[in-house]
Amino acid sequence: MNTPKHMRHLRAFCCVLGLSSLAACQTLDQIGTSLNELNDGLGQYADRPENTGPDLRPASLPVFGKGDAFVFDGGRAIYVEETKGDRIVWNGGGDYLFETTGDFTGPILEWSYTDKEDRERSGSAYVKEGSGNIWPLEFDKQVRMSTRSANVDPDTGDVNEYDQWLICKVPATANIEVPAGTFDTFVIECSRYYQQSWMQTTKWWYAPEIGFYVKRNRSWNSGDDHSEELVTYGPAPAKIAEPAQDVLADTVQQSLENNNSGVARTASYGALEMAVTPLKTVQTDKGIWCRTYRQELTARNRTSSQIKSACRMNDRWVIEDEVDGALEPVNADT
Repeated sequence: MNTPKHMRHLRAFCCVLGLSSLAACQTLDQIGTSLNELNDGLGQYADRPENTGPDLRPASLPVFGKGDAFVFDGGRAIYVEETKGDRIVWNGGGDYLFETTGDFTGPILEWSYTDKEDRERSGSAYVKEGSGNIWPLEFDKQVRMSTRSANVDPDTGDVNEYDQWLICKVPATANIEVPAGTFDTFVIECSRYYQQSWMQTTKWWYAPEIGFYVKRNRSWNSGDDHSEELVTYGPAPAKIAEPAQDVLADTVQQSLENNNSGVARTASYGALEMAVTPLKTVQTDKGIWCRTYRQELTARNRTSSQIKSACRMNDRWVIEDEVDGALEPVNADT
């Protein structure tokens, strides 16, 4: 007679508990595998929790492109420096660069920065093994993975390696309001363990609508906690590919030169859509024409918007961050 799978797992577990010698039962790696299989096998008998949040369809792994930027209320700003296959290189400010896949819940694959003592710091990590992928996101999904990290000592060059366990789950969905707007989100919670001890937990509120998290909470075993909410997001004009910047600059010139206020001029470069709309036209007491305009950049369902101004000088529109106070209007159109 065949033994049910969950009973085979239970027998393995009892073997670990009942024998006085581990060698007579299983190796430590085999024990870990048996315990993982036991959890997987018995999980089907657990009561499924009830979700009181919005009913969301499974969310696929997000996609990013060069120039995609996200700014949070605590001042943290990150943007995509470049993409390399399935890897994304992020700029976290200054020379701090870090690489991930589209899965921001996983380990940082590579990172580097220069510290306050002008020393170069770097490290890497990878997934050793796991019980699956958290993506596509679904309510009540859970995965476990073992990671190996390596940090390089900035003084000696020695490499310090260590292993950790990461347990991630999707315990709920939620509708939340942040400075960037109101979003239906998946709540993702990942806890990190080192040598059987809990080290840190991160919780994200991921909005499928924009393909990124709109809120993040982090807590450590030291008692420290940190929370941040998304303020703005979308392609950053100064960080998009140079050919795209050229198309944008030409679109601004064409729109300001030829379009009436309120009429947009559009253009595109690859997946990037651009719209430049003059808003107001003024003439200074020196006879210089100036226009205020809105530019919008959209890619991968993320839109950034900026209000800018420019004045016509030497047969072209010279862009300014702000209209100079000396350029006082004497007449205007709407």
